[in-house]
Amino acid sequence: MIALLLGLAGCYGFINPDDISLATDRDQDGVSYLTDCDDGRAAVGSETIWYPDVDGDGEGAADASGTASCDNLLDSGFVATNGDCNDADANISPSATEACNDIDDNCNGAVDESEECVDHNTDADGDGFEADVDCDDTDADVYPNAEEIWYDGVDQDCEGGDDYDQDADGFADPTGGGDDCNDVDAAVNSDAEEICDDDVDNDCSGEENDADDADGDFYTECTGDCDDADSAVNPSTYDGCDAIDNDCDGIVDQNDDQDSDGWSTCAGDCIDQDARMFPGNSEVCDNLDNDCDGEEDEDFDLDGDYWTSCDGDCDDTDSNINPDQVEITGDAVDQDCNGSTDT
Repeated sequence: MIALLLGLAGCYGFINPDDISLATDRDQDGVSYLTDCDDGRAAVGSETIWYPDVDGDGEGAADASGTASCDNLLDSGFVATNGDCNDADANISPSATEACNDIDDNCNGAVDESEECVDHNTDADGDGFEADVDCDDTDADVYPNAEEIWYDGVDQDCEGGDDYDQDADGFADPTGGGDDCNDVDAAVNSDAEEICDDDVDNDCSGEENDADDADGDFYTECTGDCDDADSAVNPSTYDGCDAIDNDCDGIVDQNDDQDSDGWSTCAGDCIDQDARMFPGNSEVCDNLDNDCDGEEDEDFDLDGDYWTSCDGDCDDTDSNINPDQVEITGDAVDQDCNGSTDT
């Protein structure tokens, strides 16, 4: 562009410097059109150099390469300033306050340079651990990794936590006013679920294998109750035909064939204690519902007088002859089936 203007100047004489300025910086923001992100808007200048801010403390990593962009990358984890000497720790940045911790918190190259930190890192109790790591620099028996003595109210190993809860299950040992009956096993406490047949008092009730009888049927999970929320389900319940293992034997609706006739109650046996009655059996004259159809001896009342030979009908081909009839004398017929004619 400048060469063009100079060429024109050679042809036409003097060119106003303002014209040259407008040609190279149209929005007059002082940034050449070659590097201006938008040479039509004075509020927009050249590209911004962006730096990654991994720890989100507002300071980009000091050792990171910058990324030039006309876009705003703040929402993409970048910032326009750098100098963070540890971009993995949000507590360390050029804007942080120096603490007495043997760390260059404010990234100025000096460690613990503030007045407050003078002589801070001492080992007053002579246990080999300085004050910044020793949780009690007045007691030589207390320092990191010291042997912990439980239930004395002292944190010897500087691990923190409750000195009366050795297994860290949230339940204190009785010496600390708690009810944890085994403070070295986190699976044992007053809120734990009793586990059957493990010979452990899991719930600290004072007894082993004593799971609660939640449904009040006098059976627990430890004594065979397969559903302790339903009192109708336990080992002593008869297995009904309801798609439930009522007797907890592992089989649903098996309803044993008690009379060994090949049919169970669930399969349709109307009386499972009598082998003479089951579906499909032949009806016989015995006052029983042999075929389990709801009727007894229904095929043996041939004359329709509601009496069968099973009931004492001495002639099942004549409805006027049965035990309910009145004897007619002089006809030599035993109408009332009493075994005698005319009497």
